[in-house]
Amino acid sequence: MKKSKLLIVTAILVIVTITFAVFAGCVKKANPSEANLDFDGLASAPTQEAKAKAQPVDKSKIALSDTMTEDQAVLDSIEYLLRLSNKNIIGSDFFAAAAFGNGKATVSGGIVGAMETREVRIFDNGTYYFDSYGLIVDGYTVKSDGSQGKVDDSLLGVLASALNFTKRVYSPNNKDFYFSNKGETDEDTIVKFPNQNAVIYKRPKSTKMTFDEYMKMTNSRENYKGFTTDNYDNDKPITAGLLKYDESTGIYYLECDINTQNNTLELSVADMLDNGAIKEFVYAKKHLTIEIWDCGLIRTYINSNVWNASMILGLKGSSDNYYEQWFTYDKSKLDKMNISEELKNNLMK
Repeated sequence: MKKSKLLIVTAILVIVTITFAVFAGCVKKANPSEANLDFDGLASAPTQEAKAKAQPVDKSKIALSDTMTEDQAVLDSIEYLLRLSNKNIIGSDFFAAAAFGNGKATVSGGIVGAMETREVRIFDNGTYYFDSYGLIVDGYTVKSDGSQGKVDDSLLGVLASALNFTKRVYSPNNKDFYFSNKGETDEDTIVKFPNQNAVIYKRPKSTKMTFDEYMKMTNSRENYKGFTTDNYDNDKPITAGLLKYDESTGIYYLECDINTQNNTLELSVADMLDNGAIKEFVYAKKHLTIEIWDCGLIRTYINSNVWNASMILGLKGSSDNYYEQWFTYDKSKLDKMNISEELKNNLMK
């Protein structure tokens, strides 16, 4: 019995330590809640300063469609908007974003689990702050008749202590990056979001990194400030999509399926394969839902994806994930996400 439990723990750790959609259960369960991103001016119209800095959408490059299509003119328009808005946020002087995510994962043997994640990002004229954490919130087994069973508490306790994650980064100058992880969380951490005191870090609090080291750690393609690392430099990065425009709000709305068969997702796949316990990893689906202002700045970003993996011990796993992020370009509206000088100083110690 102990050996079989160890194999299960090993297999689950292989998957969950490298993904946000993970397995579940703990002796002291988290208190999940529906995330609310309606604060600090998130998704509000960009300021005049932000608009002036960004490159606006060239309407001559846009072909619209109210329904999902494989029309190449529409797909090219979507790709253009993704590239443009990613370039604009990389070049922006200020932006703030908050996000929540959730996912459900299954591994050989019928164990199913779920994790919720929270994230804050702020870039302000060279300074950068990133805070991300996730907690296991539910877990069960699936019986042969389809009903749910309980996961042993001793296994759940091990998983909870191993799988809850925290990450915090601060850069005062866009050159030196101070990275902290392994902060303390409890069952209320998720609902405290976006309070910067939701996670407490023990000393020593941070490891200093260079710009290049941070780029490598985050698997960033152009710049860590971007909202995507997908590679659009191939023949067909998008397989289907729709694109609408609301003249009354000045917002482009798009949905698209990203090509999972070529190298569009190469950085995400490489990140997973860096773990030697995963032998094969493929995305089965990646669907984006995005809003972009006509000034060329992103408003909201939703990523839904499904992946499958083959691992050591002959085990297989799959996961279904959701991630939603809202942006703001108005520093005057920040309140909950405003980073204290004390926190900045502590990170640099």
